[in-house]
Amino acid sequence: MLPNIIFLGIMFLSVTTVGTIANFFLFTFYLLNILSRNKISFLTFIFIQLSMVNSTMLISKGVPQTLQGLGWNFFLDNVGCKVVFYFRKVSQGLSISLTCLLCTFQAITISPSNSRWAEFKVRATQHTIPFNLFCWIFNLLIEIPIPVTTRGPGSSNNITDTFDFVFCTAEHIMAVYLIMTIFRNVLCLGFMLSASCYMVLLLHKHHKHVQKILSSNLSPRRHPETRATQTILLLMSTFVSFYILDLILTLFLSYFNQKSPWMLSTSIFLSLCYPTISPFLLIPRLPSCTCNFWSK
Repeated sequence: MLPNIIFLGIMFLSVTTVGTIANFFLFTFYLLNILSRNKISFLTFIFIQLSMVNSTMLISKGVPQTLQGLGWNFFLDNVGCKVVFYFRKVSQGLSISLTCLLCTFQAITISPSNSRWAEFKVRATQHTIPFNLFCWIFNLLIEIPIPVTTRGPGSSNNITDTFDFVFCTAEHIMAVYLIMTIFRNVLCLGFMLSASCYMVLLLHKHHKHVQKILSSNLSPRRHPETRATQTILLLMSTFVSFYILDLILTLFLSYFNQKSPWMLSTSIFLSLCYPTISPFLLIPRLPSCTCNFWSK
């Protein structure tokens, strides 16, 4: 049993360390880019926030799982459980919200000048900060029930009415909270998928248009906006893939009331894959440029 515990600890330690370092590098790069240029695009602004959120998610999820995998099950007290699980849930909500905002804004940005979305281009760039601020405030407020219901290990008197996280316990959360979080996730996924399909269609039309204009002997260079859009599509598809896998496993564990350490650890590991992989999808494309080529 000891080798299995050590393996879990090493696995979560490796993922947390690699992901945190990669996100910190990404955050530092974009921050230095802003300080040198004194200008920030909406993509850079959202990428900075995503790197912060991903780092928070990795630390709040990966570090406790690492300690638990090494055999330390009672390292958090009542206050520690409240803080850790609050940051964990907020970072998860912000991750899906900011990714949704990123896809939606990019879809509006690359829309043709004669499309119905053209009038929203200027508004979208001008209201980047208010939209981001709304995402932060909404997720900070909606997760307030988490620290209220979370308790330290063994602090709950009614064990049959709690969820056991080994190092923390959580009482049943109010139905309003569950409805709001499910509505947020479904809405964000719907916007992401719709925006992604729209961007794929636009990129396909643009590619066909370029092939008609340019000679077959010429090799057209990809526009920076095209590269940025492809990066966002790859980022979104990665998020949705791991989110759906984690959701399926979570529903399975809840429906069959399974508390296998390996299955629980697998569910946590899947939720850590996106914040770990996402910076590696962005680092090869640094720096990113966001200029509109459809208006030309």
